[in-house]
Amino acid sequence: MFRKLIYLNWSAFLARLTNFQAFLVIGYIIFLLILFSNLLGSALVIVLFDHNPAVISQLPWLTSEIHQLITLIFANVLWILHFSFTSTRLLNMPENRKLLAFGYPVKKLSWHLNLMGFLHPLNLIYNFTWLVFLLIQIKHLMYVPVVLAVVLLNYAIIYSIKHRFLKVIEKRFKLIVFSALFVIFGTIQAIAIISREFEYVVAQYLPGITTLNSYLFYTPGGLLQYTATGEYSLGVASAIYGFTALLIFLIFRDHFLKTREGLLQPIQERKIYKKNQLWHFLKKWLGLHAGKFYYYVLSHSYNRLQLLTIALIPAVYIPLLLQLNNNYYSALLIPTMLAAIPVALLAMGMANMYGYENKEFLLHRQFPSSFERQLKERFLGIIVVPLLIFYLITTAEILYLPQLGSVVGIYIANTFFFACFMLVFIWSSFYYYKKADYTSFSFKHPIISQKVTFMMVFLIFGLGYAVFAPIGNLQIYRLYVMGGLILAISVYLWRNMNVLVRAFDKHILHQVWDDAGQ
Repeated sequence: MFRKLIYLNWSAFLARLTNFQAFLVIGYIIFLLILFSNLLGSALVIVLFDHNPAVISQLPWLTSEIHQLITLIFANVLWILHFSFTSTRLLNMPENRKLLAFGYPVKKLSWHLNLMGFLHPLNLIYNFTWLVFLLIQIKHLMYVPVVLAVVLLNYAIIYSIKHRFLKVIEKRFKLIVFSALFVIFGTIQAIAIISREFEYVVAQYLPGITTLNSYLFYTPGGLLQYTATGEYSLGVASAIYGFTALLIFLIFRDHFLKTREGLLQPIQERKIYKKNQLWHFLKKWLGLHAGKFYYYVLSHSYNRLQLLTIALIPAVYIPLLLQLNNNYYSALLIPTMLAAIPVALLAMGMANMYGYENKEFLLHRQFPSSFERQLKERFLGIIVVPLLIFYLITTAEILYLPQLGSVVGIYIANTFFFACFMLVFIWSSFYYYKKADYTSFSFKHPIISQKVTFMMVFLIFGLGYAVFAPIGNLQIYRLYVMGGLILAISVYLWRNMNVLVRAFDKHILHQVWDDAGQ
């Protein structure tokens, strides 16, 4: 039955796959292979490089304590990466729910969906890397069952924490955002202070290697490593294994119960028309259609998580990039990351323009006002906020980062960057329409298709290199080309807004009818 479930999901995936999507899937597979080889290769090098006499002769400072420190740091970095990239999305939950009507037992379907989540390529890559990293350091064979159980428990805990984090974000969003920004900016300031007086701080406050290692053993990565490298008896190993097995059972039982609850009582689309201040503000300044749509977007819990991500990534990386001595990479990566902020905001509103109040569009077609006017108002309203933030960021670049280029050059490059992604998101809103669902413990539904997200990340860095990479005297010709393309895009969109209506009728209307019938 489990093989049949995998076959059905794989068949449904292939049935929706276009030629361009197949290209993206190939790119994603290549990314996974590169990620897997880098993680596994790094783990092997970190653990085994002190076994090579040639390396030891060239690195006389490499004592056993320092090597242990390096492995502990790597273990914690690996755990952070594992936490960040663990996939908690079960495959095609609404479609799999239909199998209940064909007699698929709800208990088996719940367990099988959780098992399919565990078999996600990213989850397999990180769990397998943990096993290799720990087993090549193992002291005794009796620790092998303990290591296997601890790696599985680590996945279960991360899986559970990430789901509950989504619920906390939804209920305590302002507190989470403030706390995260406080910690990040505090960390950045601490790094800046330490870097000014590095030698004094290291001499006075940094503990010895042995003491530091003892502290790191109590971190998540350190605890995992201790199960393989520590010294404990068979009785202690049995106790750890038994306690770990009990926790694994309880956590996965919780996953099972929540998944079964989600299958039997699916989250209903929430009507969030509340005549609050935000509703009136958006309606007043963006118009009825755009204001209503933005209210849906800003009220959705998943988008709140996206806003937090958009705020945190530049806050962490841009100060670090400013410290780079390599002007080429600074001139390339900083403007790319700054230009990506309004692009990410634009994606939240534009990459799936019709998935929120999708059923209402059946009524919108019967409004006295023309449907083209409704869509035009929505389109123009959606780009207002990202465009305002875009120009604020661009002005800040000119004032505070003059080394990035001239005023005209920065404005043209950023405007071209914005216009290109606007076209990408118009295209994705029609070809990657996705009904906006809501998060629950056992599954989440990103508002933007993962294919679009993957393509967007790829294009941000690809287009960023084409637009922002320093090219010396050829820069003026690149500006002419970008300026001409900006003008052509603007004129085409302004004179052909009726293309939105035709594309809606061709690509969206029949899907809205399907959703309305469910």
